[in-house]
Amino acid sequence: PSGTHVKLLGGSASSAVTHNFGTFMDSTKYNVYMVHLSKVIGLLGNTYSFQFSDVGGEFSGNHYWYAVHGQRSTANEYSNYGENEAQAPLGTPLAATSNTVGSYKFWIFQNANQVKMGSSVFGHNWGYRSDYGDYIFTDFSITYDATDDITGFEIHASGNDATTFDYEIYGVTK
Repeated sequence: PSGTHVKLLGGSASSAVTHNFGTFMDSTKYNVYMVHLSKVIGLLGNTYSFQFSDVGGEFSGNHYWYAVHGQRSTANEYSNYGENEAQAPLGTPLAATSNTVGSYKFWIFQNANQVKMGSSVFGHNWGYRSDYGDYIFTDFSITYDATDDITGFEIHASGNDATTFDYEIYGVTK
């Protein structure tokens, strides 16, 4: 049925620096995907770097544009942005330990693969920031300005932190 969420992937990611979700996207069935990463542990004040991918690996050319904006629990703002980057951050860095887990929820919008600026990511992340000594909540957006045939994505802990998390990925039927 049109408009329903179909669970495509789910489970617990084993401890690693890079997590590859490279072959779940099917543009003939879905244009929108919802991704939830919960119980994120192992980020040591770093963030996840995001890259779209296909079966051959991540797309790392300077094709990512992003913006991050958030609020800290001490009422201070956080913002970051970049243009023509090789990857984009998923929100803000976190210090995610067994006592201060982080979470991410984001949506991927996939347009036809011949459209520049056609695929985008919009989402939220929240968790503890040890360098600020408080909690932070951010909204983020990522746009990819190339025409590659995207079949998934990859996230990499920017400080080479081995991380674990639970994940669920849903496709929204056309």
